[in-house]
Amino acid sequence: MEQPVRILDGDLETLGLQATLKMLSLGGKTGILRVSSGSETLQIALKDGHIVALEESGVTPPDMIEVFRLLMHLTRPEATMLKQRADHNHANSLRVMVENQVIAADTAQRYVEFAIIQPISRAIRWERGRFEFNHYATPIQPHGAFIRPLSVDHILLEALRIADESAYAGPIRLSRQATARWMPQFSGNVRQLGLSPDEVNVLCLANGQFTLSTMSYALLLPETTVAAAIEKLLQLQLIELVDEHLEGELEQNLIGLITRCQYQLAQKGRASAEQRMLTIARTMGACVNGLLAHHRDFARALRGRGQLPEAEINRYLEQRFAPVLADMQRQCPRMDEIIRLEHGVLVYHEVEILERVVRGQELSDCYHDAVWLLYHFMCHVFTVVIEDETGSSRLGVQLDGLWKSFLNEINEEMRPIASNHAAMRA
Repeated sequence: MEQPVRILDGDLETLGLQATLKMLSLGGKTGILRVSSGSETLQIALKDGHIVALEESGVTPPDMIEVFRLLMHLTRPEATMLKQRADHNHANSLRVMVENQVIAADTAQRYVEFAIIQPISRAIRWERGRFEFNHYATPIQPHGAFIRPLSVDHILLEALRIADESAYAGPIRLSRQATARWMPQFSGNVRQLGLSPDEVNVLCLANGQFTLSTMSYALLLPETTVAAAIEKLLQLQLIELVDEHLEGELEQNLIGLITRCQYQLAQKGRASAEQRMLTIARTMGACVNGLLAHHRDFARALRGRGQLPEAEINRYLEQRFAPVLADMQRQCPRMDEIIRLEHGVLVYHEVEILERVVRGQELSDCYHDAVWLLYHFMCHVFTVVIEDETGSSRLGVQLDGLWKSFLNEINEEMRPIASNHAAMRA
């Protein structure tokens, strides 16, 4: 096997990508052309002067099976089955969908070609950077099993067309990594908004996980077209952009809160069933207040409005959570005045002094009611907070998993206590 040899390198200012590719094509070269500008890098594999693959730094294959499900071309069970057959490897998505006759091989080829044309359409406009060509270098793995050697002239013609359309459309205000997600409070009829088919498809894919560049690939549309659709959907308040900095703070805050509650719950020591229920109630009460304090900073209705009066924030929290708490109090009348929401804070300290005024079975029943109410109210508050602040993003899924782990710990603690309480009641 011949060793790779660098036979060409230089500055893009001297020889641009278009001229470089044409020269390698005319020479019938085989190897890897590496082009970089700033933080962006492309590696283009050629064989006998034809393009056979492309790799882009920081870009992974999208989950095309999930794309087709969101576009309603697949049901959820069908998508689950196909993902299993793809071994949950997104790079296998196109092959598996062709094998299962979800798409034709020609359609898969169009996706493969677009994954090459779109990055080259951007790189053609790079005015500064470096390139180098290594002859006989180890080829890049093609994008799926459908790639046919592509004519450089054909790729450049399509890439230049997209570059011209993008230049005509003007600069994109959104980054290629911009991620949109649905606004949960929208309650209108999308069909009455006059959206184009492309805008409807972009809306379908705005699940908080697909970036602008991924949507572009999934829909075989130029990034400028997708960006314009996102801008319109933002104006209609159908979607919102994920703020990575904000979500970083949100993630750190909530993970810290759940971790502290888990630590507090683990402080067992030698305790009776009543004392243990009191510890669990304290933990959940503290968790609720932690969530409410967190929501003061991150609630969508309060974001971006500067420093608000304390009374307005308290009013928002009570309107959001007090009605549900009142419903739960009606199911546990013993807790009607003992656990309540005041000034945006859950007041539960009277649970801790119940032993001063009640004894025996009545005390056990009161603790049991307090734990039941706090558990279900805490779960409700967490659900509202996550739906409001993170939606269906990756962070929301991650926090939901951590939360379920915390609830499992509480349930494990409560199982023997609940059995003992039921036996005493019997």
